[in-house]
Amino acid sequence: MGSILPSCVDVTGIGTASAAPDLVNLDLRVTRDGTSVAATLHAVDDVVRAIRVVLRDAGIPDSVVATTSTGIHQRYDDQGRQSSGFTGFHTLRVGVSDLDRLNSIVEATVAAGGDAVLIDGITLSIADPAPLLTLARERAFADARARAEEYAGFAGRSLGEVIWIGDSVAAPEPRMYAMRAQADEAGLSIAPGESTVTAQVSVRWAWSDDQGDHGDDTTCQDTTSQEDTA
Repeated sequence: MGSILPSCVDVTGIGTASAAPDLVNLDLRVTRDGTSVAATLHAVDDVVRAIRVVLRDAGIPDSVVATTSTGIHQRYDDQGRQSSGFTGFHTLRVGVSDLDRLNSIVEATVAAGGDAVLIDGITLSIADPAPLLTLARERAFADARARAEEYAGFAGRSLGEVIWIGDSVAAPEPRMYAMRAQADEAGLSIAPGESTVTAQVSVRWAWSDDQGDHGDDTTCQDTTSQEDTA
């Protein structure tokens, strides 16, 4: 009588890899009040232009300075009644590749814009996570093989060829530092720490010593390559 055990073994491995962030996204917001739409827009634009000059002088290329939103709205009082005047805003995202220069860049930016400049947040991330993802996958596969070898030893079997592989990767998530800055207190204290990526790999191995007497072993086939004949 054939065994009902499948002629393969499924194992899931987990691997992680970490690295220090090497990219800072600085989110700036410029807000100005005015008595008319045109005057408000001009006031906002004047501050934005001054900030961009400061960023260029600091060696920040225009390619990493992007407008993320802009707009203008009517002002209202505490009772929700429309009052005279408008408030305009313009938000910028600035990419800074040198964390050590972040403080001086923030100080120069706030000095250029004064109280019209707010810092919506600072996000630390990894510019190119691909090598980190590869390392995490490599470690996850090694972990899966080690577990499979362990189970093979328990069962008195030996591993054969890989039949199927499936993976799931959790990329490093940017970490946000939220704050507001005033012109006279722009100093920032940032601890970059490390960003971690986790890979989970599921692997199916055949038994190298399989004798073909294991009943219905269709569950061990690589179904991803089968065509739908219906």
